[in-house]
Amino acid sequence: MIIDYIENNKQEYGVEPICRVLTEHGCPIAPSTYYEARSRAASKRAVRDEQLKVEISRIHDENCRLP
Repeated sequence: MIIDYIENNKQEYGVEPICRVLTEHGCPIAPSTYYEARSRAASKRAVRDEQLKVEISRIHDENCRLP
C-alpha cells in the first residue's frame, strides 16, 4: 500500500520527500526500499490472485445476468 501511494504521488511530490514525510510520521520507508519494491517481480501469489480476479468476474457475470 505504501509503495502504491508513493507511485501514485511521486510525479507531484517526488519519491524522496514522500519517504521523508512518511518516516517523520511513524511509517519509515527509505527511497531505496521503494525503488527495490518497484523492480521486484510479482510473487506467485500476486500472479495467481490476478488470474482469480478474472475468473471470479467471469463467473459473476455469467450468474448475475438479468433474464
